[in-house]
Amino acid sequence: MRQITQKSVIPIYAAAAVWLIWGLLLPLYHTWHFLLVAVLSAAVYFVMNRVFPPKILWVEEKPKPANTEDSDADAVINDGRAQLERLRQLDQQIADSAVSAHIVRICGICEKIFAYLEDKPKKAPQLRLFFNYYLPTTLKLLESYQRMAAQNISGENIRSAMRGVEGILSSIEQAFEKQLDHLFADEALDISTDITVLENMMAREGLTKDPFDNQTH
Repeated sequence: MRQITQKSVIPIYAAAAVWLIWGLLLPLYHTWHFLLVAVLSAAVYFVMNRVFPPKILWVEEKPKPANTEDSDADAVINDGRAQLERLRQLDQQIADSAVSAHIVRICGICEKIFAYLEDKPKKAPQLRLFFNYYLPTTLKLLESYQRMAAQNISGENIRSAMRGVEGILSSIEQAFEKQLDHLFADEALDISTDITVLENMMAREGLTKDPFDNQTH
């Protein structure tokens, strides 16, 4: 969803009407006539802009299909983003701010996972469980939560089920964060190895400071 601001045309028409009415009924011979009508039209525009303020609209934006040249990875990413769009729709329907915050955070983590896969599609098999179970189950839980919240009934079964969903969202969020972190395990190992090799080479060439140089005898 993308937020856009839609301004009303009524303030503009009202300001223009001031000039039209003045031109029909009153003189526009001198400079001060123009200055006066300009000030009056600006005041009308300001007042009408307060009466008819801009509207905030949410426009649905369909994500571009993945194109990694790996059909399996593309299918996984596109299906995941479709589920993510459904999560965002639920976020708009769920009134609880704490639940909404978890949904926003989960969606943000998922987008990073999808972006990583678009860059490294060969990693898709590592996320089979994430895409086939964790993400769809999270979506299922939140769909059930939204349906129960919409009933406006404080029955024990509904309250208990909703509390269960609310309680698991933090764990889901942490699990998704760890899933994203795991994707960088190979890169972290490569960086650590490169650092070790670089340090050893610099030490062998005498390019690093000997830690014993600062010790006094």
